[in-house]
Amino acid sequence: MSEKCVGCGATIQTNNPNKPGYISKPVYEKRQDDFYCQRCFSLKHYNRNIDYEFDSNQYQKAIEDVRNGNGLIVYVIDLFNLDSTLFDNINQIYNSKNILIVANKVDLFLNSINLNKTDDYLRYYLKSKKINYVDLMLISSYKQKDIKELIYRINELRNNKNVYFVGMTNVGKSSLINQIIKVHTNIDNLITVSNMINTTLDNIYIPLDDNSFIVDTPGIINKNSITNFISKETLSKITPRIYIKPKTFQLNPNQTLFICGFVRIDFTKGVKSSFITNFSNDLLVHRTKYENADNFYKAHLDDVLQIPSKDDRNKLGSFTSTRLVTFNERNKIDIVIDGLGFITVFGVGEALVRTFENIKIVVRKAIL
Repeated sequence: MSEKCVGCGATIQTNNPNKPGYISKPVYEKRQDDFYCQRCFSLKHYNRNIDYEFDSNQYQKAIEDVRNGNGLIVYVIDLFNLDSTLFDNINQIYNSKNILIVANKVDLFLNSINLNKTDDYLRYYLKSKKINYVDLMLISSYKQKDIKELIYRINELRNNKNVYFVGMTNVGKSSLINQIIKVHTNIDNLITVSNMINTTLDNIYIPLDDNSFIVDTPGIINKNSITNFISKETLSKITPRIYIKPKTFQLNPNQTLFICGFVRIDFTKGVKSSFITNFSNDLLVHRTKYENADNFYKAHLDDVLQIPSKDDRNKLGSFTSTRLVTFNERNKIDIVIDGLGFITVFGVGEALVRTFENIKIVVRKAIL
């Protein structure tokens, strides 16, 4: 038995329901053409995940297949979570410079973003990271116009070779491929997608017209990603799915912002400044006086602030990660809370940013 699940790429087996690729014998014997394993069927129809221990050897084999394929690599990054989905060593991982970088989820910003300025920003950012690539595109997987432009550019660059979609988990690789398939065949949601990590378990080969393939690969695992430390319920709440509505706060020194219970920002010194939050619309942003912040956090961690939950907090570690940020009116900066979103700051002063030890804080030139 060598067939693979069309949804996740796992090799089909009928012996062990606790391992990837399982399908019952009666279902296997009745199947016709392409079919889904039990896990993919549960995800697609009931949004119910079956957790498997990830096979690191299979993951390394998937990377080797991309290296040996010598085709075009479409490296998908998440524009909203730029710093947590962009690997500095992507050229080394796949031993290639033949990379088309696709910045996905531009739809989350809608009118907040100037595409030309953002394109310039990303090219500057990629240069600073010494990442080599052949082209860069900003797209939304929900816009057919963007998908058609992506297809056209891929066909220009691939030279009749395979096209490998790579990227971190949850950046939207499988969703993009599903949209490409839909444009060509009108088949909807062929590949399994979800907000769970490791949805794609092995390389999935989708035939093109000339004996080559589009290949969906397992997501690159970032062991420091917030997704490794929180429940799927919390992940669902922090993951934006529609246009993010920025919230602007004019803060005076000695005021504090809480982003739910994940982040605390103390504006410690300066003049009245703008703090613009860019997070999922479901996340609470609460302002209070600095002198009240300690008591507020202790009293309302589990009711007003709500998330992360106690179990999440135990995995995220102690609330000890700090970053002192200095800013001035010459340049806007972003304070990035890795995996959650970012705060754009414009003004003069200093702010102390606090979060959990397993969440990274990054300061960059403002992207918007």
